[in-house]
Amino acid sequence: MMSFLQKRICSVRSLLTILITVLLVPALLAQHAEQDLPPGDSTRVESRLYDIMKHGTLDGRFRQYSMATLNEGVPNDYYAIAFGGALTYSSQRWHGLQFKLTGGYTFDLSSSDLTVNDPVTGLPNRYEIGLFDVTNPRSTNDVAYLQEFQLNYVSRVKRTRIVFGKQALNTPFLNAQDGRMHPTFFEGLWGKHTTEHGLTFEGGWIYRVAPRSTSNWYRVDESVGLYPVGRNTLGEPSTYASSQNSSGIVALSAKRTIQQALTLTAWDLLVENMFNTAMIQADLGERTDRWSFSGLALQQTPIAHGLPSETSSAYMPTGEESVAFSARIRNVLGKFRWQANYTRITKGGRYLMPREWGRDPFFTFLPRERNEGLGDVHAITVNLIWKDLRPGLRLETDAGLYLLPSVSDARLNKYTMPSYAQYNLNIQYQFRGGWQGLAAQVLYLYKMPLPGQELTDRPVFNKVNMHHVDLILNYVF
Repeated sequence: MMSFLQKRICSVRSLLTILITVLLVPALLAQHAEQDLPPGDSTRVESRLYDIMKHGTLDGRFRQYSMATLNEGVPNDYYAIAFGGALTYSSQRWHGLQFKLTGGYTFDLSSSDLTVNDPVTGLPNRYEIGLFDVTNPRSTNDVAYLQEFQLNYVSRVKRTRIVFGKQALNTPFLNAQDGRMHPTFFEGLWGKHTTEHGLTFEGGWIYRVAPRSTSNWYRVDESVGLYPVGRNTLGEPSTYASSQNSSGIVALSAKRTIQQALTLTAWDLLVENMFNTAMIQADLGERTDRWSFSGLALQQTPIAHGLPSETSSAYMPTGEESVAFSARIRNVLGKFRWQANYTRITKGGRYLMPREWGRDPFFTFLPRERNEGLGDVHAITVNLIWKDLRPGLRLETDAGLYLLPSVSDARLNKYTMPSYAQYNLNIQYQFRGGWQGLAAQVLYLYKMPLPGQELTDRPVFNKVNMHHVDLILNYVF
């Protein structure tokens, strides 16, 4: 039955592609009412396809990324230096329609041998390989990839946008997580519309993913498990990476601002035959206000159609449920602001979201670590942020305390992550004048295990008792 449904869905997907190409494009290129056309659009019949393509724009980005991880004690240390970028071609708009294409590449300038596991723990490299392709570590990690390939439509008043094809998304669960050379991209049909009364709807259907730190596109079910899969609730190695059967992701959201002070946002993300995640978030005040407050709550339930004996192959086993809460208070004092954050994941089950699709939505998130795969979590963080200490200079220091279940608790600790404290220093500088477009960033962090835990080398390696440094240069044109 599932095979029949998959064939039907693939047929519908192919039919949609053909219909959009053959019917929608000519329709959009036909005569439209003047009020439907975005500013600067070519609307006259004298404009040929050749002119629309010739007068397009070319944008790009170069990135040089140096990364190093120092593990205390005997385990290996690592480093990597990568250079790459991306070039984007965007056609001129014609009756609201635009073609867009982006290709990227990464060169391995110098790095440790990322194909060899650590001799003490037997574990592979965790961070540096993410600059290249985690699915295929090689002695020379030069990779190329297709990022965007789409048709998008924007209405004249810019209240409606529809994208079909390969694209970037920025949502709580599906996002670029742009902390390496190649961010995450998604393929599908996505739309966003804001009504005259300020109610915003967003969502669509995603059927392919190009995860961060990979060089290929994968079906949604194939993309789950490209990163390490941890263990199942019985403590056995998870086998869901090759056992999923899903037609894709359906995501929907609604957002409304009430009296210019309170903003409510609701999201629902359904992954067919895997799980459903519902989230609601409230934001009181603007980011620039003296005081502002934010809070979110989410619930996850499995919808896999497997037998209880198939726990090892189910991404979220039947009977498991995850509930989480996160909150933030922010105070702005001129160029300085501080933020205090708290997250609670209950004992009902692990919070699960494929790491290949995006980073955690929790306010306690800090770069280079996540709380995905965990239950019974208490997390507290503080952010101190100075903006424009001098023109273009931003300084941020973060401290976090993460109380997690024991590494021996397989039901609530998927990746054997110890309880830990994390400290970050993040310095960013945007160049001005003749160096416009150039930006530099230095990120340093230290993670240490909390006392009272009996830990072996494996749950420590590349997780705690480690220093990590990034130096990033970006040039955008």
